[in-house]
Amino acid sequence: MLVGELSCKLNKFRQKLSAGWRGNIMEHPRNLGLGGSLPVPNVQALAADVTPTLLRRYLRPQPSTGGVFPTATDVEAGLPVIDLGRLLDPGLAGQEEAAKLRLACEDWGFFQVVNHGIAEETMEEMKRDLVGFFQLPLAEKTKLAQHKDYIEGYGQAFVFSEEQTLDWSDMYYLNTQPPSYRDLRFWPSSPSSFRLSMERYSTETQRVATHLLRVMARNLGVQDAEKLTRIAATQSMRMNYYPPCPPEERDRLLGVSPHSDAVGLTLLLQVSPVPGLQINKGGVWIPVDPIPGALVANVGDVIEVLTNGRYKSIEHRVVVNPRQERVSIAAFHNATFGPSPLEEIVGGGKPLYRTITVQDYVKLILSIKLQDKNMLDAMKLP
Repeated sequence: MLVGELSCKLNKFRQKLSAGWRGNIMEHPRNLGLGGSLPVPNVQALAADVTPTLLRRYLRPQPSTGGVFPTATDVEAGLPVIDLGRLLDPGLAGQEEAAKLRLACEDWGFFQVVNHGIAEETMEEMKRDLVGFFQLPLAEKTKLAQHKDYIEGYGQAFVFSEEQTLDWSDMYYLNTQPPSYRDLRFWPSSPSSFRLSMERYSTETQRVATHLLRVMARNLGVQDAEKLTRIAATQSMRMNYYPPCPPEERDRLLGVSPHSDAVGLTLLLQVSPVPGLQINKGGVWIPVDPIPGALVANVGDVIEVLTNGRYKSIEHRVVVNPRQERVSIAAFHNATFGPSPLEEIVGGGKPLYRTITVQDYVKLILSIKLQDKNMLDAMKLP
């Protein structure tokens, strides 16, 4: 992207930022225009009638040129599994599970959550309605298309250039918690039960996130648990549809490019039984095979900064399947405060990340996306 284009976008963003914030608290996320995207082809429709010309925008370098990392095809991932029921036990079982959670956050940055207390009916209703939404005619879904400069709605995120390599997926994004953050213009009327399903599911995932963050605070010796649990106060949902890809180009396509989450805590529900998520551990892409009914949790950049690097925000990506579609829903729990290392964790040591206001953090997110750089690298102190 040309320097002039970047400067222009950043200036427009700063204008929105000035209008959208009161002090250090976000008035409403859609005021910021974070994540707006250039219009791109609908991948679900493209997959049904793909042409070499359109496909070219999605193709990455051949694996031999370093475009795709090696994968652990015969390595047992060993992704930690946390039993939330045991974690909340006041006795020895809770202590043992808390120790497992601490190691998961320090060594992996990813873990699966079972026995989380979300009713199977609530999860199945959310799955059914999300699949039903993606099965709607394209004309119906595009009625909910993103408005210029806003991430909410149906479309894509962070596409800034016609030369940018695109992800093989479609996205539907909603702000869900607190209810005052919702823009119901982007909530579908079909399936008719979608809004109720989302209300129930978002409330339950927010509860799970709050429990996990409270135990994380205790593990870290943070007396005021709200310093972490307030991350769960704001929630948004990214719903993803990955259509089958051309078999001959499978190794040159990605559903989601490698990234870490610039939020606090993510809880992912795999809607369809098709693997795709991979995490980068030690330079090797390890596939994640979700346990049926489990949530896949991952530490985001905000928590890595707050914990001064003790808990890891790990790079991950999504690969696509040549025969089957894949659907997932990620619940992002984010802070409405500027992340900086907590004093009780830094102690007498050296902070690894700079202190930053919430306004500057949001500006940094956009700047990093525009320049295709790493958020945590930009936050690190020399």
